[in-house]
Amino acid sequence: MNNNKSAKYIIALFIAAFFWGTTFVAQSIGAKDVSAFTFLACRSYIGTLFLLPFIIFRDKKAMKKKPEAYNPEKTKEVSRLHLKAGAICGALLFLASFCQQYGIEYTTTAKASFITTLYVVIVPIFSIFIGKKPAAKIWIAVIFSVAGLYLLSISGSLKISLGDSFVMLCSVIFALQIMSVNHYSPKTDSLKLSCCMFMTVAVLATASMYIFEHPTFSAIYKALPAILYAGILSNGVAYTCQVIGQKGVNPTVASLIMCLESVFGALSGWVVLHEGLSARELIGCVLMFTAILIAELKLPTKNKSEKA
Repeated sequence: MNNNKSAKYIIALFIAAFFWGTTFVAQSIGAKDVSAFTFLACRSYIGTLFLLPFIIFRDKKAMKKKPEAYNPEKTKEVSRLHLKAGAICGALLFLASFCQQYGIEYTTTAKASFITTLYVVIVPIFSIFIGKKPAAKIWIAVIFSVAGLYLLSISGSLKISLGDSFVMLCSVIFALQIMSVNHYSPKTDSLKLSCCMFMTVAVLATASMYIFEHPTFSAIYKALPAILYAGILSNGVAYTCQVIGQKGVNPTVASLIMCLESVFGALSGWVVLHEGLSARELIGCVLMFTAILIAELKLPTKNKSEKA
């Protein structure tokens, strides 16, 4: 794979991390008016509706260009694959989001941020069990990344509470979600996989919303700007960028890039919510970016013997 293609995938993951990080501000603002499942359901429906026009327009254009390529049986087979992949990735995303939101109620936001992004450590550990041993440089990058996350997010002692336990479970599920996307993204269309994933989350969140919460249209209207930001940019754009990026980037390196969401979250909190960054937190940001540089952000090229 050439460097230009590699850069495309890496940029996509950086975009995902940026919008996920800045969405922490939107979630903080939206949480004042609506509860967790309501916010999650609304943003997921918006993410789905945002992607649908692009999918329909692109598919119609492809049909007009090459109508002879249309195969009803093949189309049904591919559709089933998208539904299956979207259901699996979406269910994991929903569970991770639920565990995170529940855990945040019983722990600090700083601790939750640090523990959630521990998927950067969990992904390479899980990769060992599927026969993908990470390179030594990746482990060094992981150490720098975890150190950076600690300085960025933890100001006191790290004690394990009920909330911390749920957020730890969230990080494990996020690691599984990253690996699931890595498994399905080369076999599926990025937009369609994202759309199916969001629809799965929306359905599960809606059911949970009516069971555990009491949503009102007036409350949703008040939170609409935050919901739109999260639905369009975090769901519609960022998760699609995740699927695109993971087509050409090792899942361990991808997780290192995506965990930069905590850096962007801290910076956006500083700019929008006027939450200051201490010297300790700035050092954490530097360590996080250093981790990415150590990982080199390059994919191994095939040997000539492999190409022959």
